Amino acid sequence: MAIEKADYDFIKQAREKDFAANDANKCGGRLAILGDCQFHHPSSVIEFQESTQFAHVDTFDIHGNPTYKVDLNEPLPDDFTNKYDWVIDSGTLYCCFDIATVMANIIKMVKLNGKVFHTSNLAGFFGRGFYSISPALFYEFYRCNGFEVDAMGTRTNANPEPWDLMTPGDTYLLSADDSKVQFTDTQDTEYTPMIPNDSLICCLATKRESVPFTKPVPKHFCP
Repeated sequence: MAIEKADYDFIKQAREKDFAANDANKCGGRLAILGDCQFHHPSSVIEFQESTQFAHVDTFDIHGNPTYKVDLNEPLPDDFTNKYDWVIDSGTLYCCFDIATVMANIIKMVKLNGKVFHTSNLAGFFGRGFYSISPALFYEFYRCNGFEVDAMGTRTNANPEPWDLMTPGDTYLLSADDSKVQFTDTQDTEYTPMIPNDSLICCLATKRESVPFTKPVPKHFCP
C-alpha cells in the first residue's frame, strides 16, 4: 500500500482542475486514505497534504499507525457518512477479503460531488493480497451507484509512470506487453495470452447523486 510518484502526479493534476474550476466543495476539504500507506513522492503524509492542499487528512487501516484503526471489511460507523471530499484507496481494496463492504464504506464516506481515487492490482502482487481487479468492476460499480467515472488507467513495472489512461467503459482486454496493457469496448479481439506481472489499474470517479448501494451485474451478460 503506497502512493507512488505516478499516483501523486495524477492526484495533483486532478486537484489543480478543482482549483481552476473554483469549486469550493473540492478546494481544501477533507481527505480519507484507505491504508496506512508509504509515501514515495512526496515522502510523508504531511508533505502530501500540503502539496495537494487538503485541509485535513485521515488514514484508515487495521495495522500500523493510522488515524483510525478499523477493519474496512466491516461497515464503518455513521460518523463517517458524507465526511470526506476525497477518498483515496492506496492499494488497500484488493487486500481486503470483503471488497463489497469496502466499496460500500467508500461511497458512504464521500460527499456529494466528492471524488474517489483507486490504485489497485490488475495482475500479480501474489502473496500480498486476494484479488486482481478488472476495469469492469470499477466502471460498472460506480456507474450504478450514482458516480461519474472520470478517468481510468493502467501501468506496468516496465513503464511505471505516468498512468497510461484508457477510455472509461473499455473493459475487454485488447493487448498487453511488458510496457503496456490496453483495453477496448468490444470482446471481438485476438486472444492475449499474458498480462505483465504486478500491473496496476487506477480509477477516478465523482459522486453525482446519493443512491442505495447497488451490486452490479457485468454488462457483458446484460441484454
